[in-house]
Amino acid sequence: MKFSNHLIIFSTIFLGFWLDNSLNPLTINFFLELNFGFLIFSYWVFAMPEKLQSSAALFYGLVIDLFFSNAIGFNMLFFVATSYVIHLYVFRFRIFSYFQLAVFFSGSSTFYIACKYLLLSPYNYSYVILLFSFLVNAVLWVAIYIIMRTFRRSIFSNL
Repeated sequence: MKFSNHLIIFSTIFLGFWLDNSLNPLTINFFLELNFGFLIFSYWVFAMPEKLQSSAALFYGLVIDLFFSNAIGFNMLFFVATSYVIHLYVFRFRIFSYFQLAVFFSGSSTFYIACKYLLLSPYNYSYVILLFSFLVNAVLWVAIYIIMRTFRRSIFSNL
């Protein structure tokens, strides 16, 4: 894949993490943590598994860690692990319904949030946040899927 395509993909992931950092201080009062960046990354790996390899996931995770001052390697680890699982089951995912995809991707997003709280701030760990985040991220996944699919088809028409 060309460098410009990687730049477009990374910019959408970066925008998602920027939205997370902007909105989560407001939504945490409602026991909710949104996860736009991780869901957008998961969409790109799901949509173009043959184009987006694990090395790209490693690089994207490292750059996101550096830009957003996370623990170095945290996003890198989750991006590579998620990329591996999606690459392993991508053809099975293709026959799933929107509901089943939403449950899987929302579950992986909730696992990401749970590990983030357990490793980076264990005193703020809350099952209520995880439950509400799972439900909202399931709805959010469907919206991200539809928006990103339209965006991908308009930008990457030759892929």
